[in-house]
Amino acid sequence: MWLRRAEAFSDSRSGVVVLAGTAFADSSVLPVLPDLLLIPMLLLKPDRTFSLTAICVVASSTGALVGYGIGHVAWASLGETLVKMYGQADNFQRYQRLVEDWGLWIIIAKSFTPIPFKFIAIAAGVASMNLLTFTVATVIGRTLHFVILALLVASWGQQFLQLVAKYERWLLGLGILGAISLGIAYATR
Repeated sequence: MWLRRAEAFSDSRSGVVVLAGTAFADSSVLPVLPDLLLIPMLLLKPDRTFSLTAICVVASSTGALVGYGIGHVAWASLGETLVKMYGQADNFQRYQRLVEDWGLWIIIAKSFTPIPFKFIAIAAGVASMNLLTFTVATVIGRTLHFVILALLVASWGQQFLQLVAKYERWLLGLGILGAISLGIAYATR
């Protein structure tokens, strides 16, 4: 039953909009990984691999430009004053030079980590990284990230679905137990 619902969501226009919104938010304002939505959609709709991957690349790259703008505007209006107030102007200038010298490679390398992309996008804006370099690095990095993810799903996805189908009840039970445990741990901290 859950599989039919997930498949219907993957086929729906709202599913694609939610995927695009998640990819956009990951690169700009919220630490939400689009991979968590993209992977099941790729598993259920392998014929839409190219379009779903392209949607993530475009939405994530656009979100990164917004994140860059947030960092750039926040720096111009408040950040510089705070950095000077804390006596970190020299350290920030070193960071800014590092981003300018290695920025392209830093942005691309970040695409292979699970850290939300918005952090590097905002940091690049704060450091006033060259916008064209940032944009090119973002598109390359985001494309590599989502294409590699799609290739992994294409290679191992059907075996994973067979495993889930075979142990569905056990996995559901473990998931519920894990959620209850996390809830208790959070409530008692």
